[in-house]
Amino acid sequence: MARKCFYILALCLMVYTTIPEALSKAQAELPRKPISALWSDGTRLLIGQGGMLSEVAPSADSLLIRWQIGLGRGTLQAIAVCAPFTFALSADGLSVLDAQRRERAFARGGGHRLACNADQVWVAALGAGVRRYQVAADGKLTPLAQIQTAGHAHDIVPSGSAAFWIAEGEAGVRRYGLDGTALLWLNAFVPAQVVRESGNRLFIGHGAQLSVVALGELPQMLGGATLVPDEATIADVLVVGARVYVGRHHGSGRGAALIAFELTAGGLRLIAQFGETGDGATLGAVGDELFLIGAGSLTWLRLSQGALTAIMTWSATAPHCALNTPTDPQPEDGAQVRPGRLLLQWRASCADSFELWLDGALFAEVTPAVETETERPWHSYAVELREGTRAWQVVALDSSGARLAGPIWRVIVTSEGLLSTPDMPRQAPLYQPPFAARSLAESLLLLGAALCGGLSIIILAAWWLGVRAQRRTW
Repeated sequence: MARKCFYILALCLMVYTTIPEALSKAQAELPRKPISALWSDGTRLLIGQGGMLSEVAPSADSLLIRWQIGLGRGTLQAIAVCAPFTFALSADGLSVLDAQRRERAFARGGGHRLACNADQVWVAALGAGVRRYQVAADGKLTPLAQIQTAGHAHDIVPSGSAAFWIAEGEAGVRRYGLDGTALLWLNAFVPAQVVRESGNRLFIGHGAQLSVVALGELPQMLGGATLVPDEATIADVLVVGARVYVGRHHGSGRGAALIAFELTAGGLRLIAQFGETGDGATLGAVGDELFLIGAGSLTWLRLSQGALTAIMTWSATAPHCALNTPTDPQPEDGAQVRPGRLLLQWRASCADSFELWLDGALFAEVTPAVETETERPWHSYAVELREGTRAWQVVALDSSGARLAGPIWRVIVTSEGLLSTPDMPRQAPLYQPPFAARSLAESLLLLGAALCGGLSIIILAAWWLGVRAQRRTW
């Protein structure tokens, strides 16, 4: 009996030791769905797909998911990491995740770009300026005074350990201290859409031009480059050592999506170009691997021997459809709401992006929701409204340049007769998909392990009862 128990236990031990190896080989690949957000620091790559946040690792021919969670907060638009916290900006607001990927805080209000530095996180929200938050040791957020930028806040990046750069469109580029005061203003680079700092150099994307500025007591121009055609715009800039990668956007879809330069003593030298869609919205890198987001798809690139080569592309497979007018506003036209954060919602399909207009002025650019189980999915954006009658309108756009404006809706913002309660972070744990065991072999392996575990317990109990029975007969 003891020998049989030993054999069974040894078999179960072999099964248990093979499970981690089998699961590591069976990591799930990144699903082919539209990509809405990307973050990288040269070693890690985080990707947002709708409301799902994933960390992925490049392999020989695919992207494997290390972990994945569903935030349940709407389409992700920007990601930033300042250890131990991960900040995820969605159309609904800002979520703070700890090292165990639990949501520690949430603040309503969408935005365009996101950056963190020291113990603060800032959100560039285009026409709404810049929202600032203090981050406590436990991840809780404390709102700070908002910065009303002179132009639209298109981009934001950390500067050193105690400042931020903000690209303010027609107002150029400004450097702000952590207390929100302007420290430096570069007004010659307009309209500024992108700003990056690397070492003692500043890279500014303004219109179709990329300018490189040496930082110091007196900033000096080092060089630059101009995109062709000149009506194109710079959507993103990525600096990796002496190489500068530029994401290019053109409404007509003409021209390269990614342009690679080498930074030399004499300025920028063109190395390579990639793509013909003219849409390079967001860039990232892990080691020598490059990642490009454009029109909701992700392209994995590699620069080798002076050429950019595509390794693989992820994109959604959706049938072609025609652009249609936004409808079904929430809250309804003429509804009364309380002052503060308000989630505006509407329904539309086949749009590549939306413009949200508030009181006759462009307020935000909104990424469409990717959950398209219905023919006309819901889209949303969170705003902060003061008392009064506010008018809002949504314009749907597609990649061909078509525009369809919805009707003008109004909300009456009043505190009379309305109960105002603060938003609280989620208390329930976030949804986290289980590890990826997908194939029949893996399922059988797990079933075998479970059966072995139960059988081992039964055999040990029977053996112990048998020993006790033998002792009684002695």
